[in-house]
Order: sequence, then C-alpha cells, then structure tokens
Amino acid sequence: MNKRYIGLTLIIASAIIGIIAIGVDSLPERATLPLLAISGIGFVSGIVLLNYKAKHSKRDKGNFKRTNTKTYDN
Repeated sequence: MNKRYIGLTLIIASAIIGIIAIGVDSLPERATLPLLAISGIGFVSGIVLLNYKAKHSKRDKGNFKRTNTKTYDN
C-alpha cells in the first residue's frame, strides 16, 4: 500500500477511536486517557505519512535539481 493511504487510514481510525473514547459514558475514567493518547499518536503519525514527500524515495532523487548552482568570482 501507498504511504498516503496508510496515513489516511490512520487518521480515520484514530478519529473513530477518539469519538468512542469521548462519547461512550460506560467506559471507566482510567480507560479514557490511554485511548485518547493512542488516538493522538495515530492522528499525528497519519498526518506525517499523509504529507510524506516524494523526495524521500530513492527512485526520484535524480529528478531534483540543485538550487545553488551559481559561482562567484573573487
């Protein structure tokens, strides 16, 4: 699978877990905080994977040009 699909899946799953942790009243209070922590970690890692750029892959490194190609005479 693509990293972007995994990131989107993580964001959706962590949002569902967060809604369950906040919305369900039958959960004990000791279980709410760990579920919210797991949801937060999944949300942040999903955003990182969703924004993963193509420049990190080894295959596409040859397509990027150098930006500092000017030479100065002293």
